[in-house]
Formats: sequence, structure tokens, C-alpha cells
Amino acid sequence: MSTKAQLRLEIEARCRVLNLQWLTAASTRIVENFQTLEAFTPARTVALYKAIDGEVNLDLLFSSCWNAGKRTCIPIFNAAEKIYEMAEVTAETHYSTGHYGIQEPLSSALVSMDQIDLIAVPGVAFDRAGNRLGRGGGYYDRLLAGFSGIAAAVAFNFQILPTIPAEAHDKPVDLLVTETKINVVHNEH
Repeated sequence: MSTKAQLRLEIEARCRVLNLQWLTAASTRIVENFQTLEAFTPARTVALYKAIDGEVNLDLLFSSCWNAGKRTCIPIFNAAEKIYEMAEVTAETHYSTGHYGIQEPLSSALVSMDQIDLIAVPGVAFDRAGNRLGRGGGYYDRLLAGFSGIAAAVAFNFQILPTIPAEAHDKPVDLLVTETKINVVHNEH
């Protein structure tokens, strides 16, 4: 089995060379699949993210959420505590480039994790058991600690691997949403 570092290098190299047209089309299909999730319709607050470096682009999902009257939030970096927190965003939100080059709202209200019903989780790779391989900082693991809503990985098919090395602090997801399918994950978290 490859190490986490090896897997990151392999998958990130594939993400860097994605054709923009393919990336846009695959992201659109993932957004469409995400909206068919059983948990999506009743969700009042949905946590999303602003894509970087070949990640699934969720821009269309923000609009769909707002059109359906859902509250949306995205991660913002708290430099003092070195953690990510969720902040509300709307169609009127203005952004600046924050930590790791990720777009963050210029000003917004924090949203408690217990107010979030459904979260779209990015990652470098996932496995069929719901284990997530992030960028290596453990930020999403800390963000998801104690989260009781539905965590849905959003990833391209090539990012779903048979197995990923997992550690005790790693937080698995409940669902895997790709451009061609949705898989319910059976894990013990």
C-alpha cells in the first residue's frame, strides 16, 4: 500500500493536468448528483467550499442552495487557533484570498457545526470505506470532529481508491459523490 504522501503526490499530479472543459463538465455532474442526495432536500444549512487546484467546483451548487432557500457556509481560517471555522456566505458575499490561496468571505457570521445539516467535503482522495486523504494539515478532521450531520465527499472517480491508510484521528465521510455515482459508506463513526 502506498503511503499518504505518495498517494497525495500521485492524485495531485493528475488534478493539475485536468482539462478545464472536462473539469467543468465533471463538476457540473457532481453538483447534479449532490442535489439528488436524500439529505439535500431537507437540509436547511449546507456547508460547501471554494475550489482550488483541480478540486470539484461547487459554484453552481451555491446558487442552487440559495434558490432553494438554504443557508450556505464555507470554511475560513482562524489564524490565532490554526483551525478552520464555518462562515455564512450569500449571493452578495465578497471574497478575498485567504489561507492556502482559498477564497474566504471578507466579512461574515460564523456558523456553528451543530447548525449544519449537510457538508460537502473536499479531499485529495477517498476510499470505499469513507476514509479521506486531505492535504496533510488535519484541518477537515478537526472541523468534522463531533459533527453530527451528513458528510458527503465530492470527488472525481479517479480520486476514489480501494484503500487509503487511515489513522485514529481521521474522520470518514458518510457518502461518496462522483460524476457518475453516489455511494453510501458503511463506517463506524
